[in-house]
Amino acid sequence: MNPGPGDLQRAAEASLWPLVESVVQSYRLAGLAVAVVRDGEVALCRGFGVRNLVTGEPVTPETMFHLASVSKSFVATAVLEMATPRRGRTPVLRLDAPVVEWVPEFTLADGRAEEVTVRHLLTHTSGLPDVVDYEWHRPQLGDDALRDFVLSLSSSRLTTSPGAEFSYCNAGFEVLGHLLSVVTGQTFEAAVKQLVLERLGMHQSTFLRGDVPPELAASPHVGAPLTVPDGSYPYTRRHAPSSTLHSNLVELCRWMLANLEATGSAGPGGGPNHLDSDMLDQMWTRAASVGHPPWMEAAGLGWFLGSYRGHRTVSHHGADPGFGSKLVLVPEQRTGVVVLANSNTAPTSAVVTAALDLALGVRDDHGQGVPDPGDAPRLEALLPPVVGPLAATLAEFGPDAAIGAYRQLTSAEPTEFDLDDEGFEDAVWGAIELHRSDLVWPILRLWTDLRPESSRAWTMSGWAHQVDGLPESGTTQLRRAVELDPDNDEAALLLRTPPSMD
Repeated sequence: MNPGPGDLQRAAEASLWPLVESVVQSYRLAGLAVAVVRDGEVALCRGFGVRNLVTGEPVTPETMFHLASVSKSFVATAVLEMATPRRGRTPVLRLDAPVVEWVPEFTLADGRAEEVTVRHLLTHTSGLPDVVDYEWHRPQLGDDALRDFVLSLSSSRLTTSPGAEFSYCNAGFEVLGHLLSVVTGQTFEAAVKQLVLERLGMHQSTFLRGDVPPELAASPHVGAPLTVPDGSYPYTRRHAPSSTLHSNLVELCRWMLANLEATGSAGPGGGPNHLDSDMLDQMWTRAASVGHPPWMEAAGLGWFLGSYRGHRTVSHHGADPGFGSKLVLVPEQRTGVVVLANSNTAPTSAVVTAALDLALGVRDDHGQGVPDPGDAPRLEALLPPVVGPLAATLAEFGPDAAIGAYRQLTSAEPTEFDLDDEGFEDAVWGAIELHRSDLVWPILRLWTDLRPESSRAWTMSGWAHQVDGLPESGTTQLRRAVELDPDNDEAALLLRTPPSMD
């Protein structure tokens, strides 16, 4: 039997919230925000930590976070709104028609643009190559930014035939954003605001960073120890559709309820605060295999489909420099969870799992969460990454002391830290993508000194050299990464397509 709202709140106070607070401390996070909706109402909604380590202002349910790729489900919903009949109105878009029917300026070097349909873009099966460098360091802020991006694709070629296979593609959603702008006669941001955000009562949510009240904005945190990269932020209108929605727990609860409480009985389009159930059925139908359980077994239209504890799930996650997000819906249980973070080191998937288990009433005889046989991470079983204490020692006492601390920590039995490369990578990639590698060079050098056989370490170091304008050093280190791991596709891609220089 699932717990009622009061039971859920009491259970969260007794078990979930202390667990999340311990993670914020042990992972040395800045802030975290968690919300659960269940049976048509908001069951849990709470912020942890701070929205800015410098000012110490707390995270609250109203704190506005950059959502990264969770933005895509909103774009997909706007596209489906334009492709769904309303009270006898002929749809403006047809999902299986070529994009060039509305966007003739979309061309490709191989002449195959006419093969790409709206559905291909929504399902990441277009065959378009993905974005290599977001160029956050030189944002494009004009109304023509998306059109300029679409025009830039004229030098690209398809990597696979449209519809042949899934390959995650942010670029496809930029094309969809421009498509929305064309068919509505508005900017992309205004189109989604009208079609989705305003309709669902999400009045503060916005794809325009300038519309976020400064007193509510969460700051990005990168590096180790965490730093707010002054003057740097993951925002450009060139990549708004794939990444730049800003929202908070209060309004994301409305979004989850709008999806979970969808109705077809209130007339075409559902009720004023709900989405149409027939439209959601289209979006939540398997379109392409992905093969990453539990959350990403398949792709729908702008959503990922999976299963958890025998229940169908619909979800999306996001990660951009300084931010992480994850939103999971369990439609048949009328349950949804969202987790937001203002650093890249937060274990958002594990927090989602813990909150979801609480909401679904998954308990053993001792009141503890029951481990799932699938691949979902367990929050209570996670060890904090070793990069945290090493970075603190490095900052205070220097490299020799950090190396000594590493030897001590890695020889301890049982270990109290996660020793994998993933923690190091999470600590550095955001700063490099912002072209602020100056913030992470100390930890990068320590990483390559400690683990000279790590392909991931040399990939990150080579990438950092590239963005610093040192291509020869970057090439040398990326080649070393490939020698250590011939299957390191990221290093190979950076060798073929280095990021733009400042």
